[in-house]
Amino acid sequence: MGKKIFEVYLAKEDVPNNEAYAKLDLPASLWELWDALDKVRLQTDDILYMEIEGYDAFEYLSPHLDGLDISLNELNDLAALLSALDEVQEAAFEGLFSIEVQRKVNANGGVITLQDLRDLAVSAKTDCYHVVEAADDAQLGRFYAENEFIPELDGVSNEVFEMLDFTGIGRMMRCSENGVFVGSLYVLRDGELTTAPPIQKTLPEKPGYLFRLTLGLCPDFGGDRTAVLDLPASEEALIAAQEQLGTLNWENTVVLNYDGIVPNVATFADLPMELEEFNTFTKAARDIPRFEVPKLKALLEQFEVRDIETALFLTEHLADYVLTPDLSSPQETAIDHLRFMTDDHSAELLLSHVNLYAYGCDLIREDNAVLSPYGLLHRADYQPMLSPMQETQKMEMKMK
Repeated sequence: MGKKIFEVYLAKEDVPNNEAYAKLDLPASLWELWDALDKVRLQTDDILYMEIEGYDAFEYLSPHLDGLDISLNELNDLAALLSALDEVQEAAFEGLFSIEVQRKVNANGGVITLQDLRDLAVSAKTDCYHVVEAADDAQLGRFYAENEFIPELDGVSNEVFEMLDFTGIGRMMRCSENGVFVGSLYVLRDGELTTAPPIQKTLPEKPGYLFRLTLGLCPDFGGDRTAVLDLPASEEALIAAQEQLGTLNWENTVVLNYDGIVPNVATFADLPMELEEFNTFTKAARDIPRFEVPKLKALLEQFEVRDIETALFLTEHLADYVLTPDLSSPQETAIDHLRFMTDDHSAELLLSHVNLYAYGCDLIREDNAVLSPYGLLHRADYQPMLSPMQETQKMEMKMK
């Protein structure tokens, strides 16, 4: 998804002591966004709380974004626009932004809106501005004088030229043009901004694909061919992708991008070398019920899985584990247990007399459970959770 622009913290709004949260780098893919909501366990009537915790190179946007009514989808879209800018375009965006802020101040035009930011990001990839290598008025004045932008200086001798007040010239030109300095560059807007298309507040529907790889040829093989491969894929689709890339060997290709219903799984597969094995895993993931996917994600994270074989093993043994998404803290675990043991009224009376955190920790320990980012996780038989490798060894010993 390109370079990171924002780091956000997500949780349910107005839910104290709730540990169902997610931290997410933006821009994020669609499945990464939906995975974050799985961690937050957002229900239909819940309101999503979002806080921007990191801005990287765009810290100057902080005072303006903090007060905006902006959704996760809108912020992700802005991050994607900013992520697509190169170094010079980033400087142009900052310059155009500074100019726009000053224009609003001078005209009492109110705050910078999300649409303003999106328009500026799109415009930074157009030719509505000029960028000059000049870090101050003196350098800017010399640039204008040396490049014959000031007719009055035509025919001036070198001796007189060096005596000119370049700082004054630069200041005069900057003020007349409403340009700004950004680091070692001078940015001047000289055209109309481009309007970015509208973006919806709510997240789009979940993608129609389960796993998607964007593949390209290795640099050594030249060319800029790419192919998008949705998995699980048939043998014909795999061959078609190779033909599109112009190679029959996966080792001649590289993974340019990944998105999937199970995040990060492509990072521990040796892709594209293990593409056939990865395709087998995606078939297994496709066949499990959708409500079981958070359990698979919790297990992959709990056991810090780093190979496809183990990931595949877990898809085949999901029934050995139980995930309770509603429980995200010791306090919630304690309250849930109290309500299980007695009626709701009695449970409410007990709540103020019980150390819920300590009680919940004891219950979690007693059940050999863990609090995963997706909820309370434990074995169906409440036995200690062994790693998949230990489970395999245990089964092999029983068979002997």
